[in-house]
Amino acid sequence: MLNTKEHFNQLDVELAVNELDDEVAANCSGGALERFTIVNRTNARVRYSIDGERWRSLKPDSRVRPATTRGGIITFDRDVRRSGIQPRRYDLSNSRLYTFRPNTTTSYKGDINLYRTA
Repeated sequence: MLNTKEHFNQLDVELAVNELDDEVAANCSGGALERFTIVNRTNARVRYSIDGERWRSLKPDSRVRPATTRGGIITFDRDVRRSGIQPRRYDLSNSRLYTFRPNTTTSYKGDINLYRTA
């Protein structure tokens, strides 16, 4: 059993290795590594995909920090109440924070949008 200090030192090493793995993957693929932080401030799960990868689901009040070497195009379901996916697509900027929130410019309560917040 590791003591607390050893545990955190091991976590630091693991995080550094993961960062290096991401950089090596970016260099091998020929693309620059881009990272984004995405937060869900809606009351529903939001389905999204980045650069055509498989669809994922982001729970309410949670965040993810995905990385990509393929451009950072996010596609998400803009209507969380309807069945199926009603896609909306944006090009994300590296190192930015984005938040899913209800879209207050429409009268329909299920509409959401993705806003750059930092």
